[in-house]
Amino acid sequence: MGVPYHTSRDVPGRCLWLIDRLFAKVQTITAPHEADLGPLDATFLFAMSTLILTLPIERLERHRRKEALGLQGYMDDRPLDPLAAKEIDAVLGSDATAFNLSPFYIPGAWSFASVKYEPDQNLAREFPEELADGLSAQEAKSAAEQLSARAWMNCLRNALAHGGIVYLDAEGRQTNGQPTRMMGFVSAEYGKEGMRKPPDRLIALRTTPDAYRATLERWVCWVQGTGLSEALAA
Repeated sequence: MGVPYHTSRDVPGRCLWLIDRLFAKVQTITAPHEADLGPLDATFLFAMSTLILTLPIERLERHRRKEALGLQGYMDDRPLDPLAAKEIDAVLGSDATAFNLSPFYIPGAWSFASVKYEPDQNLAREFPEELADGLSAQEAKSAAEQLSARAWMNCLRNALAHGGIVYLDAEGRQTNGQPTRMMGFVSAEYGKEGMRKPPDRLIALRTTPDAYRATLERWVCWVQGTGLSEALAA
């Protein structure tokens, strides 16, 4: 494997290539003693997408304020391709770009909902019914479309970075012993005191494995600024 020149661009492209080359095989692989629950395709996408999504965010978008001060981050790809960095900033650097107008938007693919955080609530033990209902509501898709691209990105990035991923069944519930048909991404909104206090609200995105894969393809195509992903998706 060659050493990447531009990690934010090259590694997501490699991950997408692995998805496209291996996905058919992954769909024949089940977890030990769980063959009746279907293949490990959602797990594969969760794992591969962590690098696909977080590298461009952490090594490009997160350093834009340092660059404005004439500084560089200790893992900063912005100087390697200033034009690519400006494009990242134009879409993700503020709330000016709507998610449904972003280069990686898939019509009708995402749902969004938020609920008040209840004291000592632990989603590792139980996915809140109120949040599941919100994601299944008719207005959840339009709520996702009304997000800014930056808000969508922040929710997804925080979920992947901090373990806020949820395997959901066909009804959008976290039901043990059922096949995964949807993928959830949960983050939190904090008040003025930040993480010194419990969060004010939980926010969540939901999509299907097929729609998530399509989103990843468009994301990589955008990050790379080439036709590679389009050729892979054809």
